[in-house]
Amino acid sequence: MPALIKKLNQTLRGWTNYHRHVVAAEASRRIDTYVFEQLWGMVKRRHQNKSKGWLRKKYWTASGQRHIFAVKAKTKKNLKKVCQVVKIGVLGIRRFVKIKAAANPYRPEFAQCFCVGRNKKDSKLLPAMSAREFRAMTA
Repeated sequence: MPALIKKLNQTLRGWTNYHRHVVAAEASRRIDTYVFEQLWGMVKRRHQNKSKGWLRKKYWTASGQRHIFAVKAKTKKNLKKVCQVVKIGVLGIRRFVKIKAAANPYRPEFAQCFCVGRNKKDSKLLPAMSAREFRAMTA
């Protein structure tokens, strides 16, 4: 199971990182549901004689959180480690800051565009322009 969870997490994180810059919340929810259904089916086939409560207790409570598939595994040093499947809806979306296509960080007229995106600090891309000149230009 830990090997399956590791491979599944790699695939889910890769998909999420590829699509993190677009609005994919609905797709993320659908994928989380699909993964849950596939894992539930696999566990039911694997333990045909066990009840739903037993399956839920064994595979969905190991992490201490509800609705997260997890198993306890032993490490080489005889320690117990919890391996859990990542929920991609939790990873979040990180958006790009849009800037003008013609913007050039080395030209003074576009300095404000690049400085606003950097927590309103003085521009580090304009070494020729001092902080005092920049404040005078934007004021």
